Amino acid sequence: MTLKHSSIALGVVAALLGTTDAKADEFEKSAEVIVVSGSRVEQKLSDVTGSVSVVTEQTLEQEVSIDLASAFRYKTGITTQGSAGNAQAITVRGIGGNRVVYIKDGRRLNDAYEGGQGLLIGRGYLDIEGVRQIEIAKGAASSLYGSDALGGIVVISTKSPSDYLASSKAYAHLSAGYHGASDEQSISGVFAKRIGEHAASLQLTRREGSETQNYDESLPEYDYTSTAAVLKGELALGAQSSLLTTLDYYTQETEQVLAEQSNETKEVNDSLSVSVLYKSSAATALYDNLQAQAYFSDYEQRSDQIRAGADRSGPYVDTNDYRFEQQIVGTRLVLDKQLDVGAVAHQFVYGLDFDRYDTQRPRYKSRRTLQGALVKDNEAQKAFPGADTTLIGLFIQDNVTLLPDSLTVNAGLRLDSYQMDPKHDTLYASGAFEKIDETALSPKLGVVYSISDGLSLVGQYARGFKIPPHDQAYQSHGVEPFYQIIPNSDLDPEYSDSLELGLKGSFDSSQFSLGVFHSTFDDFIANQLVRTEPTFIPNVSKQVYQYQNIEEVKIKGFEANMTLWLNDQIAIDSGLTYLHGKNSQTDDYIESLSPLNGFVKARYESEQWSLTTALRAASHMDKAPSDAAIKTAGWATVDVFADYHWHNWQLNMGIFNLLDKEYVNYERVAGSAADISLSQYTMPGRYLAAKVKVTF
Repeated sequence: MTLKHSSIALGVVAALLGTTDAKADEFEKSAEVIVVSGSRVEQKLSDVTGSVSVVTEQTLEQEVSIDLASAFRYKTGITTQGSAGNAQAITVRGIGGNRVVYIKDGRRLNDAYEGGQGLLIGRGYLDIEGVRQIEIAKGAASSLYGSDALGGIVVISTKSPSDYLASSKAYAHLSAGYHGASDEQSISGVFAKRIGEHAASLQLTRREGSETQNYDESLPEYDYTSTAAVLKGELALGAQSSLLTTLDYYTQETEQVLAEQSNETKEVNDSLSVSVLYKSSAATALYDNLQAQAYFSDYEQRSDQIRAGADRSGPYVDTNDYRFEQQIVGTRLVLDKQLDVGAVAHQFVYGLDFDRYDTQRPRYKSRRTLQGALVKDNEAQKAFPGADTTLIGLFIQDNVTLLPDSLTVNAGLRLDSYQMDPKHDTLYASGAFEKIDETALSPKLGVVYSISDGLSLVGQYARGFKIPPHDQAYQSHGVEPFYQIIPNSDLDPEYSDSLELGLKGSFDSSQFSLGVFHSTFDDFIANQLVRTEPTFIPNVSKQVYQYQNIEEVKIKGFEANMTLWLNDQIAIDSGLTYLHGKNSQTDDYIESLSPLNGFVKARYESEQWSLTTALRAASHMDKAPSDAAIKTAGWATVDVFADYHWHNWQLNMGIFNLLDKEYVNYERVAGSAADISLSQYTMPGRYLAAKVKVTF
């Protein structure tokens, strides 16, 4: 009780403190946030027609975030699943999974396969140490980014040597952290050096932790370790051109032993990327600025399992070797050109994307009886055959200033061609898998109209599309005699049409945004029960599933955000999100919705330290897909975090779920049976997080 009362009192005192000589420049900073997700070139956030949420390096530090799941606690329209040491997934306005593109430093991150509860196994294995900014553009973005940008894009930008060095010749820092939710301990270091006109940086991070527990701390235990390394080199090729080379490596190992020699799992996720980015600002007749990038990435997941079981022939022990492997070779060309035609100013952004995916899903099983007899020896198992996927896209966007300081229009168009070829594998029946070859056209039209100084009306229409993913089109496995998933090479691509209308205000002591949106998803892909078959077990039928196109899904809602500066040191930030979405064929709610939710943050900032008290809340959720599906109660939690700067030292601390509230995020159980026990899905109780950094 002492911890609770003292922390709450501290937050109240901070909110009531008077002003000092410190200046509140937070508003000016937020007004000048620069993003690339709106046009693929740098652009002021205030000029973007769609909704974009931004998390900066400073925010990640202030809120003691350690991964994607903790980076978006206080953002509207965005929910996350997963935890440290595990797969993680981001859902944007009710759409997630492979329907959201992940871009890191200009290159596509690997996609993944469905692993239950909305998670994509293979996603979220990256380190946010060294991240400069994360942007999430909400709604369709295929006019710029092509396939998979059906529901939004996640753009992750890491720091370059110039970001560390500024005008210095050398830079270094060391940091150590602790995160109580997963008992994670971390250490990280950065070193950057200027060598003549060139520069280089190296960032290393090591993390060790355990499972993120539920409220009762009753989940099975596991341990994880991760190592991340990012090496970058900037080569100055002249006064107006440069070359940036990047080597990005990440590995994570998770071990779980529930019962020796009968239930053990060791999982390793390895990711290696190499990229070269050429930039030129030497203007020509075709462009003012040019960016050309080539990259290669290699992702592999290995899951080694020992599982005891029994069947009609008796008890046995399986040793499983399950993998997911994906290599991507990609190139990017982005150019922009400023042209003035009469009194109308045009900024053309255009270019080309090429990506080649090589995806494989090998699975092998060995089985021995308890007497040691070998029944299966590294026998291949079904899941889905690999696929070779090629994506080619041509895009152009015109950012037009029709009336200076009053009316701008963003008009974009992209043409995509894609092919997906299943790999030939004797494990699967011949003729069951066919090549998928399609094209797609994705338009976009956005408007920003300044009603008055600081007040703007924004609107946007955008189309998105998604190619049928390999794990759904070619899925072919099951557990006899209970269920079977059969392939469907006739899947059509998914399409979305998104409309958004909003009002933005930026004034001396406040800023706000209000937005309503409506998205229609055609040929939405979902797993469907297609038939049942009798089995040799009395009263037990085999269920046969297949991924099929649903005619139409509609999602609508609104978001509201407001920031108030009460004086030079006190700011209040708040946000609210409402979603409503249904399958138009069945009139059932879709599983990926979130209940009405929001947050309020009160921040006090002095010259050397700051203190923030934050409230997050969600209403009860009764928009379940069926009467037999789970519904959840509403909840509210309080977090308190602070930072202190002293010379070259920085300390960040946070107490999360301060009041030790037991609650369940609906997203973790959506679509589950109404009678399941919620205990294992509860969020962690009160915990502490801290990080200390020293800069040299």
